[in-house]
Amino acid sequence: MLSLHASSPTILTSRLIVCLTTDIVLPSMALNIVSWMLLSCLMLLCQVQGEDSQKELPSPRISCPKGSKVYGSYCYALFWTPKSWNDDLTCQNRPSGHLASVLSEAEASFLSSLVRSSGSSYPYIWIGLHDPTLGLEPNAGGWEWSSTDVLDYFNWDRNPSSASDRGYCGSVSQTSGFLKWRDYNCDAQLPYICKFKA
Repeated sequence: MLSLHASSPTILTSRLIVCLTTDIVLPSMALNIVSWMLLSCLMLLCQVQGEDSQKELPSPRISCPKGSKVYGSYCYALFWTPKSWNDDLTCQNRPSGHLASVLSEAEASFLSSLVRSSGSSYPYIWIGLHDPTLGLEPNAGGWEWSSTDVLDYFNWDRNPSSASDRGYCGSVSQTSGFLKWRDYNCDAQLPYICKFKA
């Protein structure tokens, strides 16, 4: 009887071909093992060949205007001329431009890095978060993004509904390394971060 050892897929395949061409009958268990190993090798081969063809595809290049940085499919720009949250901001001059919405922890880290690398000495930087209900919704339920993005990621530095000096516009705070959000007075003059389509 032919003994099968798990030496290498090539040797195993060669033995199987020899067995099939010389009409040697394998026990059913050995045939199942050989069939399984052959199928596994074929699947691995397909995956490896698929990876090579994916590497050859050119990746789309996203180009952002000078002074802005790319993250995902958006460009982000930090504007240093302090303005109030409600002022006519430069963001609206860009395609789909708005104050930055922060939709994930990864995006929060990117924005934090963007602000920290600029050497900002401001305690707060405007983002696109605001509460148009002026605190009337319980548990800070009135907060939304100016871009109309869904607010389902939360990263508050403090709970805006329990603060005695609450504001109704959102910023990122220096005390949190510009990672966390802080409610602030909308009339304050602060730098701001814009987000727009690349």
